[in-house]
Amino acid sequence: MNSELSKYRQQTESKYCILELVGQGQFGQVFRATHKTSGQVVALKQLEINRFPTAKFLRELHFLISLQHPNVVAFQGLEHTLSGRYLVMDYCEGGSLRSLMNLQGKLSLALSLKLIIDILAGLEHIHSCKIIHRDIKPENILLNQDPTGWIARVSDFGMSRFNYEACVDKQDDCAGSPAYMAPERFYGQYSSASDFYAVGVLLFELVTGVRPFAGLPGELLVAHINQAVMIPETVPFLVRSTITKSMQKLPSHRFKSATEMLKSVQLAAQVERASSNSGRVAKNGRVK
Repeated sequence: MNSELSKYRQQTESKYCILELVGQGQFGQVFRATHKTSGQVVALKQLEINRFPTAKFLRELHFLISLQHPNVVAFQGLEHTLSGRYLVMDYCEGGSLRSLMNLQGKLSLALSLKLIIDILAGLEHIHSCKIIHRDIKPENILLNQDPTGWIARVSDFGMSRFNYEACVDKQDDCAGSPAYMAPERFYGQYSSASDFYAVGVLLFELVTGVRPFAGLPGELLVAHINQAVMIPETVPFLVRSTITKSMQKLPSHRFKSATEMLKSVQLAAQVERASSNSGRVAKNGRVK
């Protein structure tokens, strides 16, 4: 009864009509909704106050207001009702990258590289605003579609920090998704290089179908800190070299900027396209 009353109050007080629950995050739920007047479809991200206190809410809001880029999910406004507080965000009809991976299994190399290029373009903008994302993973990459195919957009800044912030809450600064965390993240340290490491893990997963390290959080900590990443020889050389550099144990040995890593992936994508085109020409019998 209480949940139905809450839903009724939300529907009658809000400018938005909730259509369905589309996601359950660490700090609350995400709903697909429409604006009652314009009919625009949006995502309403509810942040539960007991799990996401006001200070964190204002921090994420600050980040979102700062970011305007095609490869970052855009903030549209705030919505407060008796049933909760909501961030109004762009709705991404393709769902998360995790959903696409679960649906299709291992993605094609060309699509994998294209999505990583989108993510790095988004990170380039995020880092230019002095923000470290700190939680790059498939669940936090949302997808839109245009005539050319999928477009990846970075979302969820609940774990983000300004790059000049000192570590105050060690427990909070060590929080994250262990499968994608750089070694230094387990000790509460972070920088833009921590995001590049996470993108490297994601690129590995996209092109191989599995993550580089598996196990419980404690096992993942040991692996990320001590184990070298083993990349199958079937992965093209330029992709292997990009993963290897992005997943170096020491942050100083990784890419220096999102732009540098982006150029590396773009080059790999160009070589892949050229190779694919040559293969098609040869198959059609135009080249002996």
